[in-house]
Amino acid sequence: MKEMRRSRSARSLSVPLVLFLKSKTGLASLLILLFYIVLALFAPHIAPYNPLQQNLSHSLLPPSRSHLMGTDDLGRDVFSRIVYAIRLDLEIAFISVSIAYLIGVLAGIVAGYYGKIADNAIMRVMDVFLAFPSLIFAIAISVILGTGFLSIIVAITVTSIPLFSRVARSTVLSTKNELYVTAALSQGASKIHILFKHILPPSIAPTLVLYALGLGTAINVAAALSFLGVGIHPPIPELGAMISEGLTYVLSGQWWISVMPGLFIVFIVIATNMMGDTIREVNDVSLRR
Repeated sequence: MKEMRRSRSARSLSVPLVLFLKSKTGLASLLILLFYIVLALFAPHIAPYNPLQQNLSHSLLPPSRSHLMGTDDLGRDVFSRIVYAIRLDLEIAFISVSIAYLIGVLAGIVAGYYGKIADNAIMRVMDVFLAFPSLIFAIAISVILGTGFLSIIVAITVTSIPLFSRVARSTVLSTKNELYVTAALSQGASKIHILFKHILPPSIAPTLVLYALGLGTAINVAAALSFLGVGIHPPIPELGAMISEGLTYVLSGQWWISVMPGLFIVFIVIATNMMGDTIREVNDVSLRR
């Protein structure tokens, strides 16, 4: 019986994975994300120049063979800075969204399964967080904690937790009254066993959709905070800060300083949105049809 259950669970996981890889949008989003991850992991080997090295004699050069995406006002290679900025932004996104995922899903499952006092206490806290626009809330947290890497992670984590908890809670509320859960209770199964064996697995798929979408949102928020001056400060390369630095030169014709990092933000956000939509489609039987 245990072997049959394991084979069923393996098949239930492998079917969505195969469908995801067969999907053109899913495969394209995965390839784009892998491309960004490769850039981040091998940034020292891919970047042709030191991202912090200044050379005023080469300032504001247009894209060329020696500088693929041109140089900025201080003569720094824009492509090299983008590669290192991607490394920083992906690190921020994965750390903050992963922490928010673990806390939010756990809080939502506990609230939905135990109900009453736990549900009211946890969800009222989440309602307070959701009462503020996420970007404004993130700016306030960054201002209070001070600018920098850790403050951005805290800001994105805190603003992301309520979304994961609400989705996990709604999934638990719809599954805890299913017949197989009632049968497990009647056979003397403990609440902890039911929680992790029967309640948690159905909650993974819908929260994975939010996780993929959250990566793009986290990169957007990190870039926005740096753009507004409450995130990563120059000379550390960050996509939002690079856009802000190059804005004054766009009208004079040096568009590449701001446009190039902006395009990298656009592509990664599109890829994460495509990935989230594909995950939702392959896990929803009605959408497969």
